[in-house]
Amino acid sequence: MKIIYTRGNRTEKLASIATLRKILGRFVRHRVFYEVSSRNKRGHEFFSTKNTFVVKSIEVINRDYLTITIFDAHNSTHSIEILNPSALRIYDETMGKGFAVSFLSESLGDVESRCYLRDEGDEGDGLAEKCDLEKISLPQLFEYLDEITHVPSVGGFRSAKPFGALGRPRSDDRGS
Repeated sequence: MKIIYTRGNRTEKLASIATLRKILGRFVRHRVFYEVSSRNKRGHEFFSTKNTFVVKSIEVINRDYLTITIFDAHNSTHSIEILNPSALRIYDETMGKGFAVSFLSESLGDVESRCYLRDEGDEGDGLAEKCDLEKISLPQLFEYLDEITHVPSVGGFRSAKPFGALGRPRSDDRGS
């Protein structure tokens, strides 16, 4: 596979799988826009699909042929698999547009398939941040609820009878 850098318009051979993993690692835990398309050399487009998602991980395997699989962080049934690309074009010259790459595959009959990926920023960019309650574990949530519902006794009497998480009196309140 050859690598084409748009900055300086130079072309190189892929040095190693580790280099490819490092290039693609920039997308992990980032929101990514992608377009997968196929067209003939004269420009007639056969199909195109576009979407965005957050990248969970990227797997690069080189057995009989190069396979790149990009996994969606929020939907385990969604992934992109790129098989035996002939070239990788790197777009990093446009400031403010984000890092982007495209994989090109050519087949017999002058048909070219392309998978374009553009970094849209960190996973949290443009998304509502989780509130504190969404970040804690279930045991921490029950502990928090216990703390905020516990009513201290005043002069030996409780002003209200607190209940546990299941609506029953807590074990320390039974028989009072």
